[in-house]
Amino acid sequence: MTKSAMTLVGSAVVGLIAACAARPGSPAVAAQPTGRQCFLARDVNGYASVSDDAVDVKVGANRYYRLSLDGFCPQSAFSTRVALRTTGGGSWICQGLDAEIIVPFAGGAQRCLVRDVQPISKATWLADRRH
Repeated sequence: MTKSAMTLVGSAVVGLIAACAARPGSPAVAAQPTGRQCFLARDVNGYASVSDDAVDVKVGANRYYRLSLDGFCPQSAFSTRVALRTTGGGSWICQGLDAEIIVPFAGGAQRCLVRDVQPISKATWLADRRH
């Protein structure tokens, strides 16, 4: 192989690696340290209402987040089940406006946009749960 052909192949490989790393929503991008803690919507396995404008979610075995809702979402305080849906087309939730909760009730589903996402401790999760 000639030197120019090797340079061309090397450049193509570097370009391919860079393109894969920069693909939005890929785990490689989300795993980079950005100061934010992100989670996948599908990994949420627990839910607790805190108030009409905040819910807590459990992610995996030991990660907890408070989702502050945009405006008043009264049905979230009474529902034992909600759906969490991402709004940006990806699967990751990192900040407000990345998701909404959908609360089923007799009058139809109530959709509440997530305004802010903050990690919380397990102690906070346990203390703030409505029983």
